[in-house]
Amino acid sequence: MFRRSLFLVALLVLVTALSGCLVTQSAYVQKEEEVNSLTKNNTELAARSEKLQAENNELKKQVAAKDDLLQKKSEDIARQDAKQAEMVNEMDRMKAQLAKSREAAVEERPSAKKPDGLKSIRIKVLSGDGKIDSAKKMAKRITALGYKVESVGMSENTDYPANTVYFAPNHKDQAKSLVSKLGKETISKPLSWKSVFHLIVVTGG
Repeated sequence: MFRRSLFLVALLVLVTALSGCLVTQSAYVQKEEEVNSLTKNNTELAARSEKLQAENNELKKQVAAKDDLLQKKSEDIARQDAKQAEMVNEMDRMKAQLAKSREAAVEERPSAKKPDGLKSIRIKVLSGDGKIDSAKKMAKRITALGYKVESVGMSENTDYPANTVYFAPNHKDQAKSLVSKLGKETISKPLSWKSVFHLIVVTGG
């Protein structure tokens, strides 16, 4: 009886040990599978990361190429603008030279005959604000008043604060008369240089 009980106890211990081994082996297999799964996931993540990095580098190259293209286009536009500005400046210089040539021709050509009244006053109009249009408009105003404007051009200075009527000797009264007709924004001064014109009107303001 005792031997039988002892045998049962031994058998129970053996079964328990075997069960423990099976549980341990099962847990080990499960852990190993988890490790393999994590390793696989890490490998996939690393592959995705490399792919994303490659795509990011490619995008950076494309953006850099577009930036270079935009920079070149901006430089081309800037050069074209500079050329256009240079052409405009050259045209303005040519216009100014042409206007001066015409003025010189008028100054060198004496008056063929002496008209009576206001038209006998030799008048030249110059732009003193850097814009030929102001001189043209002033010439029209003076012509509408009954005077004859023989020359229209540009003044060397472009900082005249007001319309100014320069008068030659013995033409102060004619200058005052013209000033009164042009309005309060106009002043008169004696000519400080020689000229074939009796009155030289310079726009300003």
